[in-house]
Amino acid sequence: MKIVETISKIFHNLRSISYLGWDLGTYSLKVAEVTSYENKILLKGFAQAKTFENTIINQIITDEQHLKANLKNLLLNFHPETTNAHLSIPYEITIYGKFSIPHLTSNEMIEKQINDEIPYKLEDVYYSYFIIPEQAMYKVYYLVSKKENIEKIKNVFLDLNIKLLSIDADFVTLHNFLEFLYGPEDRVIIDWGNEKVKLYFSNKETPIYIRELFNLGFKDFKKNLQRDLKLTSDTIDKYIHSPPEDQTRNKIKDAYKEYIKKITEEIKYGIEIVRSKYDLNPKVFYLIGGGAKIPNIHKIFSELLKSEVNEIRIENKLKISEHIDKNYLRDINSQGVLAIATAVKEFI
Repeated sequence: MKIVETISKIFHNLRSISYLGWDLGTYSLKVAEVTSYENKILLKGFAQAKTFENTIINQIITDEQHLKANLKNLLLNFHPETTNAHLSIPYEITIYGKFSIPHLTSNEMIEKQINDEIPYKLEDVYYSYFIIPEQAMYKVYYLVSKKENIEKIKNVFLDLNIKLLSIDADFVTLHNFLEFLYGPEDRVIIDWGNEKVKLYFSNKETPIYIRELFNLGFKDFKKNLQRDLKLTSDTIDKYIHSPPEDQTRNKIKDAYKEYIKKITEEIKYGIEIVRSKYDLNPKVFYLIGGGAKIPNIHKIFSELLKSEVNEIRIENKLKISEHIDKNYLRDINSQGVLAIATAVKEFI
């Protein structure tokens, strides 16, 4: 079930045939375009581009002009047929929490409780909440983001004539999309990115817990590997996915083993946390992000975690445009999931 529709309906949510879904990351920018086609969702196109350096730092936009230029270049190459868009923002710039109430009460009382729980005044944030009945009480889940961060995003999209219809949190968007693809599950999404690894824990109804693994993103791994092997950054980027057939291959393989072992230990620790704190024992895992492109990585993680680690396959539920290279679909399935999940929210 969808627990949070949007942080804020910044513009009127006009129905349209096609929608764009945006994922603005510190390392890369991604956009997907979807439409409804013969009672199916059609992925019309997907594109990504590297984010200009220091444009987004710690998930906060620090240079609006650079970001506008970045997105403008991406759009010029992408040629979308619509300007209606949705955006998912990272967990790092949101506050997600919950509290219990004995009975349904007024909006004012709930808003007062949210205001008491967050470190900002309610007038300084965009917020949304959702109420779920649970046994003899009600759980109120709330989502908050500072207005100053949202306003930067609004300004950028407005200047590019993109109609930003809504803003959601990434972990909520992913939760809803995975439920659409595979049904309700106790699951973990392993988002293995350049800056860090993020673990999203969900039960069958709601996102439960997010754990960030700092210093375990590809950026630090590549930096350490470059130092140890005394190779250039470009060479390391090439060897990461296609190691040479010499002694360097074994060194890279050993480095990967140690790296993946550290990530696995942190995942297991996260599972212990949600098991003891939330009575959740997830058995299904999904791997997304740049790390999902590593050969045999799903099998490796499955063996280490002694649980099923799955590839996401959007083609099982979405129709894929004939203009999308089938060889590119694997990259879309690993790195484009959030953008696609954001774009399809109108249809699921």
